[in-house]
Amino acid sequence: MLHLSNARLLAACVFLPLGLGLHATAHAGGVVPCNNCASPRSAALQSGTGLTVVVDLEQKRLNGFEVEYDRELRRHRAVPVAVPAEVTATFNRILALPQAGIGSGTQFVPQSFGRGTVVPVHPDDPQMANGITFPAELKGLNAYDVVQSATYRTQLELGIGRAFSGANTSQPAWNSLATTISSAVLSWVSKLFGVDTVTYVITWRDGSRTRLVISPDSVDRAKYVAGESVDAAGNRIPDGAASNSDTGQGYSGSYHFSNDGDYQSWVDTAHLYGVRIEINPGSAPTGPICRWDGRQLHCQVPR
Repeated sequence: MLHLSNARLLAACVFLPLGLGLHATAHAGGVVPCNNCASPRSAALQSGTGLTVVVDLEQKRLNGFEVEYDRELRRHRAVPVAVPAEVTATFNRILALPQAGIGSGTQFVPQSFGRGTVVPVHPDDPQMANGITFPAELKGLNAYDVVQSATYRTQLELGIGRAFSGANTSQPAWNSLATTISSAVLSWVSKLFGVDTVTYVITWRDGSRTRLVISPDSVDRAKYVAGESVDAAGNRIPDGAASNSDTGQGYSGSYHFSNDGDYQSWVDTAHLYGVRIEINPGSAPTGPICRWDGRQLHCQVPR
């Protein structure tokens, strides 16, 4: 368990308003920071009319209000409203990142690049095992599908992003506020504790893997990580990184497949991303052998 020092508490008070980036006008509902808030209702009145959330990081609390103007009393009043469970769960999950734990059953490991947290995910995990609700319509995909289809890739990025940020309620107004809250809290956690990113490593039903990364400036879209997709046998799946002069050399080596379907998917994906494929009928039928010539990846295949 981490404990904030007095200096960090002071820093929190400074960083939070900056991280939130609030530009609420007198008549726009929104997000109001109020640490150790004595009166969330009074704080909510600062945002003007509309749906408003008062964020208290130090007490780990969200308070929702509908701010309206009472014509008879000739003043604004804040009426309490329930914060959706999805938004509250996301808020608590992001605050827990520095402790390297989101909930029981979730295991985090140090990220291999940058300063961040890695979250292992399986489409069929129950919600509390991975902290998010996996998009039901995408559970049947595999890593090849994601690499080959821009449509699937976009749907996955947006679906995981919405699940992470809590922007998957049935109410558009709350979805918008959830994105603002998530971005603000992740920025705060980044500045105070150095947790810059959250990386989801999806292990699909067939055993293949896809990586997506969330950052404070894009909490509602988990961006695909090029060069990190592998199939069930551990073969790196070619994507934009394979045809990039800075990263293509990493695809050099031999590839081995246990079934014709994955082999053909690998060849099709390599073609799609501009990898030079050469047929070598005399080569061993184990799989492609790839070499880097200093500018381009060349792969010989047995048929």
